[in-house]
Order: sequence, then C-alpha cells, then structure tokens
Amino acid sequence: MARIRLMPESLILKIAAGEIVDRPASAVKELIDNAVDAGADTVRVDVRDGGMKSLTVTDNGWGIARDDLPLAFASHATSKVRNLEDLAHLTTLGFRGEALASIAAVSRVEIQTRAQDDNVGSTLSIEYGRIVRESAAAAPAGTRISVLDLFSNVPARKKFVRSVRAEGGQIASVVWQYALARPSVHFVLSMDGRDVFESTGTGRLLDALAAVYGTTVAEQSIPVEAEKDGLRVEALISLPQLSRPNRSAIHIAVNGRPVNSRSVPFVLDEAYSGYLMVGRHPLAVLNLALPPAEVDPNIHPSKLEVRVTRDREINSLVFHAVSGALMDARPGATESMFLPAEVDLPNVGASPLPLGIESKADDGASPDLISETPALRVFGQSNRTFIVAEGPNGIYMIDQHAAHERILFDRLDAALDAHNVPVQPLLEPLSIPVSPGQMQSLEENGPLLASMGLALEPFGTDTCLLRSVPAISAGASPSELVGEVLSELETLPRADSARERALAAMACKAAVKAGMTLDLQEMREIVMQLERTPRPSTCPHGRPTMIHLSHMQLEREFGRR
Repeated sequence: MARIRLMPESLILKIAAGEIVDRPASAVKELIDNAVDAGADTVRVDVRDGGMKSLTVTDNGWGIARDDLPLAFASHATSKVRNLEDLAHLTTLGFRGEALASIAAVSRVEIQTRAQDDNVGSTLSIEYGRIVRESAAAAPAGTRISVLDLFSNVPARKKFVRSVRAEGGQIASVVWQYALARPSVHFVLSMDGRDVFESTGTGRLLDALAAVYGTTVAEQSIPVEAEKDGLRVEALISLPQLSRPNRSAIHIAVNGRPVNSRSVPFVLDEAYSGYLMVGRHPLAVLNLALPPAEVDPNIHPSKLEVRVTRDREINSLVFHAVSGALMDARPGATESMFLPAEVDLPNVGASPLPLGIESKADDGASPDLISETPALRVFGQSNRTFIVAEGPNGIYMIDQHAAHERILFDRLDAALDAHNVPVQPLLEPLSIPVSPGQMQSLEENGPLLASMGLALEPFGTDTCLLRSVPAISAGASPSELVGEVLSELETLPRADSARERALAAMACKAAVKAGMTLDLQEMREIVMQLERTPRPSTCPHGRPTMIHLSHMQLEREFGRR
C-alpha cells in the first residue's frame, strides 16, 4: 500500500506553476499585472522565439526595495493583501503572491529594479527557484524582469507548447487585451527585435482600439457610456456593417482587469438582434467599473474570470446602453452604416464562377425544405434584398444574397474536388494584419486555403502576405476576405469542417449583398442558377434561400377559402 508523504517544496512549486503559467503568454500576463499594480504608465514586452527563449517585461513603476527583492520570489509573498478584509476590497490585479515564485520555478529569471526613492538599484538571478546571485546595480526607476528558457526543467510541459508563431500570437493577444483594458498605459510589444505593437497611452479608449484593430475599425465604432447605482460601462461597439463570425473580437474588462465572461457576449448579441444576421457578432470593447467589494477575482487559477454580486443589473445596463447607442446612431447615420456597401454585381449572366463543372448531387435534402426549385417567373425585387417570383404553386420570395451564396459555394466545392479552382494572382503581395487567433488558423489551414486559391503566408507574428485570391472573390476587399475566412476557422466544431467553413466564407464575401438593386435580368440569372444547384433550399450557413406562399395560403389570407 502506498504511504502518504509530503511533497518536496520544489515539486509543489512546479505543480502550482502549472496552474498559473501554462504557456509563455501566461507569464507575460502575470508580469504585466505586477507592472500595472506598481503604478507604471509605460510597459514594454520583449519576446524572442515566442517567449520560449526569453521574454522581458520592463516598466517605469515604483520598483522593489532591495531588502524586499528576494522575498518577492517566495511563495505567497505579496505587498497587496494584509488580511481577509483586503481580499474583499481588491483594487490590484495581483494579490496571491504566487506568480513570481511559479515563474521562477520553471525557468531562469533575471530581475533588475530600483525603487523610486532609492539611489541604487539591485539585481537578482534565480535558476529554477534557487537564488544564485544578488548584487547592487545602477538601474532606472522601475523594474525589468527577464524569463529565460521557460519550461526547460519541465519537459512534459514544454511539449504542449505550440509553434513559435502561435505562442507569439497569444502573447500579442494578451498585450492587446491590456491595452484596451488600460488605455492610459503605454504598451509596447517587440518580437525578435522588431516592435510590432504600440498603444498611445492617452487614456482614450478610441486610441487604444485604433492601435489594436486599426483606424478603419475605430472609424466604424460608436461610443457607449452608461452609469447606474454604482455600476458604470464605457465601451466602443462596431456599427452593424462591421461584424465577425465568432466572438473573438469582444473584449471585456472589470475594473481594469481583462476577463472572460459567459453572459455579456450573449447580452451583446441580444442588443444587436435585428441589426446582424444570425451567426454574426459585433466587435466590442466593454470596460466595466464596479465597487471592488462586489467583485471576487479569486475564483480562477489564472484570474481570467470573476464573480460579481449584481450580474443581472450589469447585463441589463450593458443591454440598454448598447441598444440605445445603436438606436441613437441610426437616425443620424447614412443608410450605408446599416446596409453593406454597394459594389458592382458579378457578371451573373456569364455565370459568377465559369468552371464548366457540374456540382455533385445530394440526396440528403430535408423533406421540410424546398429540395427542388420549380421553373419560376421573376417579376420584381422587394426591399433591395428579396427576389419575388411566381411558380406553378404560388409565390416565392428568394433571398438574393443567400441564393447567390449557395450557387458560388456549390460551384467552388465542385471545382475544389476537380483540383481546378480558377485563381486571380495579385500583381504584388498584399500585407494584411491578422489577430493571434487568425494567425493560428492560417498555420493550421494554409495548404487547404492555397488549394482554394487563397494563397497566404505568415509574415511576422501579426501580419500575413496575400499572393492570390479565388477568381470569384476578385471583386471583394482582400483584407475583408482574409479576415472573414481566417475568423471562420478560429472556432471549428471539428477539424474536418475547415473546408466547408472556408468555402462558405469565400462564397459569402463574393455573393451579391442585401441592399443591392438588381435589374430583372440579373435576378433571373440568379434564380436560373439556383434551380441548377443540387441544394437550393439553404445557403452554406443553413439559412433558407427562399420561402413559399402557396396559392391556397394566399386564398385563405384573402378570405377566398
């Protein structure tokens, strides 16, 4: 029978490190927490080899007194909590006193620091939890801490670390989240000797958003501010013309702490109901301010979640504030703010994708949907969105975007099977910024996308080069096309759905849009091509392409039956 015994201190620290530091980005997060808690208004993060070789965080905060420096790396040593009452009124990001000890247990650490009131600074070197060198040193006020060879003494943990580019992308995501949660702090991120991100630190959320997502996104965002009963929300939300296929661009912070929330993203979706298609989500930055006594950040090992006492009131405040902002924006906005911008219609009369290949038959159509389209007579367009047609059994309303999307998807699908996808090469490679999640999607699906005509290659940690696009997408915005496809691949339900999701995104971007005026011949061509597809009843995303009002239904409505 196995005997119960105490674990060695070194093993305890390594196990604790596994809960707090599971990848380089986790170490960066903990070090940024310490820098911000030290009052820094400038934080620089330097990373090499995705943080596995080294990661350094430098700040201009209060620094650490020389006598306290060794104690800072002891387990459960902290300057932020003295008693249980302090824990109930936290205003700092860190509080457990575990981060530095955990990081030092699985790496080599070098720290240089000087307290604001000291004339001389100090340095300390630690190897896998053991102090090996300590001395006085000339140093600027603040702290610089370097983490070297992370997980080199824990091979089992190291093998779970992903590629250098993927880990670098996760670090970039952490820095972005803090730049949005703390717009008054000037953040700089350097990857392998090159500065790849810098926020302004002006305190304006709009400036932080522009630094993270670019000026185009910032210009298509509207401010939200609301306050009630001690709860406050400051936010920037995207206009409905700007959306994503997932919630990866929704950023939430509580009292300056970036957190994951299970409820607020769904509240946002409800507020945007009627503005966005089903399955589309806004870009949003929501900074929530609550009384510290109403927030418990001590429920997650990495402090990525918090518990609040008035979650219903918060959700209500967010919903009404966002809904009101969208309503206020509408009367003073141009129509293009709420409808996709009009672009030239692809030459549907000559087939939007002239592949000369018949699509495969599909016998699995649902009996509850229209599985075969009868010969229809088109006679108009409703709301610049729906094609109105008459058939032998009644009236058909056809969603022009969904129908064209289905046509393009099936033809591109067939072309891919035949290894014969028409491609439009670009005269020069186009540089396109991507998020860490999108970069990971590219790494995992690059060959598949190339086979579809979307030739992309990573260029650094936050940019890719586009060399060609599918011929059907030649008229679409290249950056929007790339962003849409890579975002679709970020949250796959299963690995084998990547092809279908990528094709659907390409077809969606290439298809005619709601809000576009079509002439009679263009509408006829879309209907004719829809009749020839094997799956005319739904678009690739599962939405119906048409609804049918039978003659009997119409007669009943008019009191003839």
